[in-house]
Amino acid sequence: MHVVDTVHKTELDTDYNGLIDFMVKGRQVDLYLPKEKTDSDGYLTWDVEHWTSVDGRRFIRCYSLKGRVLRDSTSHNTYDMKNDFHPEEAEKVCLS
Repeated sequence: MHVVDTVHKTELDTDYNGLIDFMVKGRQVDLYLPKEKTDSDGYLTWDVEHWTSVDGRRFIRCYSLKGRVLRDSTSHNTYDMKNDFHPEEAEKVCLS
């Protein structure tokens, strides 16, 4: 998948595992979704997901909506990532 590196001002191609490796090494992966997404309870709506690793085994996802960072976040372990981290659904993927 095509990824824009906003720190090094480059573009690269990588896969799902490559993005996980970037997070483990301290980078943040931003997924710009093609449309707004809402959780199953109707509580939270977002259009960008910001993913990073806490310690290589735990990950955190923060959210933005229309350019505003939301106060909510979710935590995930390595096993959760297959269910919750979907860069293939993003219209744009950035490394920061």
